[in-house]
Amino acid sequence: MKKKILYFMPDNPVSGKAGNLTRASQMLHYLQRLSSNYDVDFLSIGDWGDWDEINKEKFVSQYPNVNLHLINRKGSKTNKLKAFFQYKLLNIIPKLLKGTSIDITNPILRNKVKNFINKEKYDIIIISYASWAQVIDGISKGPYLIIDTHDFITAQSRKKTDKIGKLFQNEIQILRKFDEIWTYSVEEEYIFEQFTDKKVTLIPVSFPLNFNKEKRTATYDVIYVASKNPHNIAGINWFLKEVLPFLRDVKIHIIGRICSEIGDYENVVKYGMVDDLDDFYRNSRVAICPMLSGTGIKIKVIEALSYGIPVVTNRRGVDGLVNKKENGCLVSDDPKIFAEDINRLLTDQIFYDRTKNEAISYFQNNHDPKLEEALMNKIFK
Repeated sequence: MKKKILYFMPDNPVSGKAGNLTRASQMLHYLQRLSSNYDVDFLSIGDWGDWDEINKEKFVSQYPNVNLHLINRKGSKTNKLKAFFQYKLLNIIPKLLKGTSIDITNPILRNKVKNFINKEKYDIIIISYASWAQVIDGISKGPYLIIDTHDFITAQSRKKTDKIGKLFQNEIQILRKFDEIWTYSVEEEYIFEQFTDKKVTLIPVSFPLNFNKEKRTATYDVIYVASKNPHNIAGINWFLKEVLPFLRDVKIHIIGRICSEIGDYENVVKYGMVDDLDDFYRNSRVAICPMLSGTGIKIKVIEALSYGIPVVTNRRGVDGLVNKKENGCLVSDDPKIFAEDINRLLTDQIFYDRTKNEAISYFQNNHDPKLEEALMNKIFK
């Protein structure tokens, strides 16, 4: 009899190319390969992610061996009075606790998930995000529980100095409910090991080895790939205001939903969402990741390094990386130096080749798919 795995993520992994969705897609591809030994279910929130019929069909097409299940976090849409008591009234208490808890679930959702899990009787349960982790409250004992943290949630509220202690305590209490904690950041690995007394696993975020060691003429001078979130918006606004004036002869090519937040500039080309990033990466000379805030490893930095493309970024851009230097990234929070690093990579071939080789070496040693595959195989043996 096959063992059963449940993978929970509130977001729709086929609805875009943001870092968290890329990570979820990689996990689903791995779980699909386990279908000969495991029955795999994927549970998501129907009224949270973009789960229209097209996306449902797309998921089934991409992951035919993974069973899709959707649960809504809200109550009845037809009975407004019932919806008020089921959802809005029950959410008053969580809202009163806002600022002292990272939890964004509600009693209706937790009860639905509890009933679903207890009915299916899973051997392994993987929950994405500590902020959604309390969906396991009340489930029967038995499953091996894994929390896939993605980020250290408390760090996102570091400016709320009067509440940071309570948020940290709450997050640690939530993480302690699990048998194993997954993280992608060496800094977060240290924090979780110190305060949870649980097994902490550093997952080596991987991509295929995409680099081409042959010299080629780049179609795109500089690319920036990003989703539309507050950290990316703040980062690109800083770049456009502070760095771009030093790069008057350089074309900046921007891809992703972030484009809707960007005005028009003479040397900036906006593409919006694209079906395939491969052509952009394979024909680009430099990638940028302007990042002034945010937590955890930056998936788009790893993705660029997988192509052997040097990355110019801020200090926050190398958070989570095992090596902070000689990793293919040039790091500065100074706008002028940031621009100088870009210009040097575009004009100095010897410097470019050295940085590119550092990117390739770092990626092979720390993010080769074989490393992640071997680690996952130990977990799901």
